[in-house]
Amino acid sequence: MSYSTTSGFSDLVGTCEITGDDVTNYTSDTRGAGTVSNLGGSNLNFRVSFAGVARQYVIIATANGAGNGFSGKANNGAPEETEETWAATASAPASVSAKAN
Repeated sequence: MSYSTTSGFSDLVGTCEITGDDVTNYTSDTRGAGTVSNLGGSNLNFRVSFAGVARQYVIIATANGAGNGFSGKANNGAPEETEETWAATASAPASVSAKAN
């Protein structure tokens, strides 16, 4: 399923695809396609990196109670391990309508 992502790290604002507890792709609005490594375990636990960015981001998040997204924390892998919020909200599919003839 496709999700819109938000974060205190601007590189992580964009979209991703999530199946179960795995992120299958991640695209940043500012950095383009990322490289994802799922780290295993329950919930979302993954690393994403982008071309031209020296650091990797690690995201740990859990499903929300409404069942339409995830929320958690992201860190930027820097020596000081800055941490910011991260969330993914399910993107609504385009509505399809049919006309009877």
